[in-house]
Amino acid sequence: MKKRIVVVLALGLMIAAIVCLAIRQPAEITVSPEWLQAAEGLDEITISAKLNAEERSLSVQQTLHLQNRTGQKQDAAVLRTWPNAFQNLDTSPCAAEEGIMAACYPAGFSSGALLMVQAEANGQSVLYRYTDDAKTVLKVPVPGGWQDGETIELKLTYTIQMPQMAYRFGVWEEIWAIGNAFAIPAVWEDGAFRTDAYAPVGDPFVSDCANYTVTVTVPKGYVCAASAKAASVENHVYSYRAFAVRDFALVISPGFKTAQTVQNGVQITAYAADAAQAKELLKYGRKALETYSEAFGSYPYPSYSLAQVSFPHGGMEYPGLSMISTDLLAEGGRELEYAVAHETAHQWWYAAVGSDGWNQPWQDEALCEFSLLEYAEKHYGPSERNDLEQRRMETALRVTVPQGITPGAPLSYFPSMSMYKLVVYDRGAACLCALDRTVPLDGFLRDYYQNYAFRRAMRADFEQQLFESTGEDLTPLMRDYLDTNILN
Repeated sequence: MKKRIVVVLALGLMIAAIVCLAIRQPAEITVSPEWLQAAEGLDEITISAKLNAEERSLSVQQTLHLQNRTGQKQDAAVLRTWPNAFQNLDTSPCAAEEGIMAACYPAGFSSGALLMVQAEANGQSVLYRYTDDAKTVLKVPVPGGWQDGETIELKLTYTIQMPQMAYRFGVWEEIWAIGNAFAIPAVWEDGAFRTDAYAPVGDPFVSDCANYTVTVTVPKGYVCAASAKAASVENHVYSYRAFAVRDFALVISPGFKTAQTVQNGVQITAYAADAAQAKELLKYGRKALETYSEAFGSYPYPSYSLAQVSFPHGGMEYPGLSMISTDLLAEGGRELEYAVAHETAHQWWYAAVGSDGWNQPWQDEALCEFSLLEYAEKHYGPSERNDLEQRRMETALRVTVPQGITPGAPLSYFPSMSMYKLVVYDRGAACLCALDRTVPLDGFLRDYYQNYAFRRAMRADFEQQLFESTGEDLTPLMRDYLDTNILN
């Protein structure tokens, strides 16, 4: 009981601090009451990291206050340690496809890892262990057991060894992409902790919202983009508070130029090696944020950052932060704009409204592609929307794919990133276009966002909300698009 009281008091102090911070900010920067309310009762995660540029590593001290919400006593807490998937070629998610491997490892394979030094549970040193070959599932025993409803304190000391690679996790061209790098709690679902592998396609990360307090110490001259606005920057130490986020990501570089604006109370910042590219990135991020806030509901966080990374897949989303590839920035124009619009839509469909990115990846990716159609129509008219739908969604429906591979399939069904994008992004969005032609989805998307923000929505939740918002049972149409091959 004492630990629970400490956690509640800590959250109260954090909320008070963020409110005071908001008061000290310029009047145009606001903090949403809904955001603060969503933070109440969530797990608390504190991270202190130091970037060691020469060693290509981060030294990390992490404390997690985790509540047992499983409905039963547990003997251990389970954490996901994603960097360990990069230790060798057998488990690296970038080694499955020859072309992808060459793009991700331009200088050849480079190892990355989360190297544990020590773990404590409720003040006692414990012997942790990994339960999978890739060492991405970390089991930390709790002395005396972890009762349902009880809050425990875990303290971890570890080093993140960054691979030399062009990816969402790695260092390339002096840009540190630190995505899915820190230990996070495994999700409890259907009577067990989720232990999905780091699949070579898609974004195989399923997580619940938590409150993060993060400090990052960087070398002199390094600029840091993150999943939150810096509360302070002093002596090369960036301090952050991020409430109700599913993860915390960083992009750090000594070569970043920045462009910044404030729109509708949200601070938007773009980071790129070229100042002109940062300005272009900012322009598109601002347009996308404005479009989706109007269409679906207000952007959920007080800041949004877009940062350049070396990445072969265009972009990658994290709460409050989108990574955008160097190649797209160099190309600029409409392709960059649409990539930014897609990634920004993930702030609604992933960051706020969570889903199962392993078993039902269409539920965020297809929604983001459909959102892109809304964006295109708003800024370039109905003809551009129709052209975009024809180029992407209708074309994808005419491509022959292997039996059993449908938008409703899990990640393990997809043999390549190209097949995954064709089916999940484009055919999945074609399903939403068909729904929209039957019953306009505008009201449903606003309801879906309002009712499931900061939660995880299962496919059944999506279907139920669709029925409640439209008054139509559209499940047969969804199954026709999403599951036809599987059912056959």
